[in-house]
Amino acid sequence: MTAPPTESDADTGTRASASLWLAPIARAIPAIVVGLVITFTPDHSASMGLISLGVFGAVSAVVLVLTTLRLGAGEPLRSLHRGLSVIAAVVAAAAFALVAGLEGNLLPFLLLTLGAYCVFAGAYEVVWGLRHRGISPLARDGITVGAGTVILALILVAVGDSVSAVGFFGAYAVIVGVYLVIAGFSAKWADTPKEHPAS
Repeated sequence: MTAPPTESDADTGTRASASLWLAPIARAIPAIVVGLVITFTPDHSASMGLISLGVFGAVSAVVLVLTTLRLGAGEPLRSLHRGLSVIAAVVAAAAFALVAGLEGNLLPFLLLTLGAYCVFAGAYEVVWGLRHRGISPLARDGITVGAGTVILALILVAVGDSVSAVGFFGAYAVIVGVYLVIAGFSAKWADTPKEHPAS
């Protein structure tokens, strides 16, 4: 005979549901902040781009790890956030190391580091979204964000100056951040029970 769900089980489910829609919103914060800083900063040098990428990667990695810890054990979003946190942390370390250790023309290193992030993070998120269609309410958003990230990598191939590269990164960060906020609230509203009029 199956025991009825306890109050503790209900509380756990409520926390997991809240963490699900809050996860993309938390992930959006570093993207929006870095994007706005780039937008309103006149310095669009390659070193500024690497520093911005490093900050974005480091803060994103921390946020992704923290949200992973709050998600339920069987929540598919955990695997996405774990993978993205590793990619973000590696890219952040590489970006900071390049700024600290190299002088001169850093544009090739900015394009290489940012491009690598876009390819790996974008492809990982697209694959996750495709694998979890019909399983996670955020799967379609994962495909969209991942595709946008890969598109940035393709744009960087044609970029030949730091102003454009840093500018495109800033625009990408703001767009993705806003999209993730919308995705989070959409997941919240979809999970809210609808009230039916009494018959």
